[in-house]
Amino acid sequence: MKRVVSLSGLVLAGLMPLAAQALDNVAINGFLTAGATYGDSEVPLQDGSFGNEVSFTTDSRIGIQLLADVNSNVSVTSQLFARADEEAYNMSADWAFVTYKVNDPLSFRMGKIKLTTFLISDYYDVGYAYPWIRPPMEVYSSNPIETISGADILYRLNFGDNQLLIQPYFGDSHGEEALQPQETLYDHATQSGFIQMLYPGISPGAADAMADSMPLKGDINFVEFEVHKMRGINIALSSNIFTVRAGYLKTLVSAESFGVEDEEAEFASVGFTVDWKNVVIYSEYFERDITGLAQLAFPDQKGSYVTLGYRTGRLLTHVTQAKTEDNDSPATATHPIFGPLPLAPLEQESTTVGFRYELGAGAAMKFEVQNIKPKEGTRGLLLYNPNDPSTNKDPSDSINIYSFAIDVVF
Repeated sequence: MKRVVSLSGLVLAGLMPLAAQALDNVAINGFLTAGATYGDSEVPLQDGSFGNEVSFTTDSRIGIQLLADVNSNVSVTSQLFARADEEAYNMSADWAFVTYKVNDPLSFRMGKIKLTTFLISDYYDVGYAYPWIRPPMEVYSSNPIETISGADILYRLNFGDNQLLIQPYFGDSHGEEALQPQETLYDHATQSGFIQMLYPGISPGAADAMADSMPLKGDINFVEFEVHKMRGINIALSSNIFTVRAGYLKTLVSAESFGVEDEEAEFASVGFTVDWKNVVIYSEYFERDITGLAQLAFPDQKGSYVTLGYRTGRLLTHVTQAKTEDNDSPATATHPIFGPLPLAPLEQESTTVGFRYELGAGAAMKFEVQNIKPKEGTRGLLLYNPNDPSTNKDPSDSINIYSFAIDVVF
């Protein structure tokens, strides 16, 4: 396969229609990743993945996309998606929208649409479409919103072998979850003290019991949040050799459990990819700026990565250097009850060496070794409980992750 990625039209045209079934005006396409991972440490990532045992659920997933032409101007697209967990694959409607083609360069979409904040956002779950087993987490974990309920405009201008895409969008997103940084969780004694302060008449035993039922340091705690009045724009210039894109969005964030209501958030990113002869290059950079208490769950961050690859026959060898770091966050955010609370930007860097081997049309085999190094004295994207002596690991030590996957599209 000459090019790893030539999929800028995936969302509208279907996923690599190598074996699409046509039922009247309906096309059915799909993708699947079967993966295995192993981490050499008991300290996993904050989502609980990559502990020191082989896992077949971290990267495994399947998706089915349906594209139906209603008439020459109107079409409907939906995707059913399931990610492996410890019990089963639970399939849900990942996104679904209607497209109205005004003319050749101009289309309008409405429904549940993919939020395009990075180079591969449109096909993030389609592992076959990019070199890595998983995209660099230092960048791609920075925006937990994958879809919005809203509308966008796709305006494409073709000149020569180049295409310019201008994509303004707006909408909302409900029922989202973001992983709470460990440093903003409290140990049992501190949480019990807060409860006694909030309820002066409560007994110490009752306060301890309440604290036991709340998220504590070392727990994996996801914060539910919503975004309102999101508006943004995605601009991309592409050809058969390269793609350059830039994007910006602004929205209001609410998280009831944090007492956050309509705090402003901004997100900007730029990136490019090159696939020329035997050389493959990817690189992206982002900045995230949040106001008020929302910074407890979403500290101000910036991050980047660079991937360099070289293709020899069916084999692509690639190396990725990535990092995420503080973006001039304030030291604290003031809570109306608890007062100043510490903010905790997630800072780490990683180096990944990977191999991708083409197994024929629509299938690829991948292997990666990744070294993750949190900033000294911090946990980065790792989960570490300082009160658990069995962990017996300095959180700023590096860990290694070994991954194997087979990606297919059909």
